[in-house]
Amino acid sequence: MEKRMERKGYLIGEVSRESHVPRKTVRYYEEIGLLSPPVRTEGNYRLYGLETIEKLKFIRKAQGLGLTLSEIKGIIQYSKEGLGPCCKLVRQLFTKKIQALEANIKEMQGMRKELKTLLSRWISAEEAKECSFAVCPQIEREAKGKRKRR
Repeated sequence: MEKRMERKGYLIGEVSRESHVPRKTVRYYEEIGLLSPPVRTEGNYRLYGLETIEKLKFIRKAQGLGLTLSEIKGIIQYSKEGLGPCCKLVRQLFTKKIQALEANIKEMQGMRKELKTLLSRWISAEEAKECSFAVCPQIEREAKGKRKRR
C-alpha cells in the first residue's frame, strides 16, 4: 500500500478516523457539494488533503450549533467565493436560530402545562371502566372537549 508521504494525501479511512466522520458521510458530503471532489490515485482511490479534515471538523461543529447542511453549504460557498468573512452571515443565521429556539421553548412550555393539567385530572382505572372509551380514556376525554382549551 502507498504511504501517505508518497501519495500526498489521505485515504477516506484516514480522513474518517481523523475527523470522526463516517466514510459514508464523507462520500455523501461530496455528493451534495459540501466537499470538493478529491483527486484519485492510479487505483481510483479518493485522495484528500488536510483541508478536507479541517472542513469536516467545521461541518460537525456547525451542525452541533444547530446549522443545517444547506446553511453550512451556504457559509462554505460564501467563503470560497471570496465575499469576505462569513461572520455577518453566521451571525444572521444564529440570530434566526435563537428566535426559533425561543418559539420552540414557548411551545414546549405550553405543552408541559397542558400535560400537567391532564395529569391533575387523571381518572382512575375503575372510573375508566364505566366509560365507553376505545383506546385511552384520558386522551379521548380531552379530545371530546370535556375541558376548555387554553
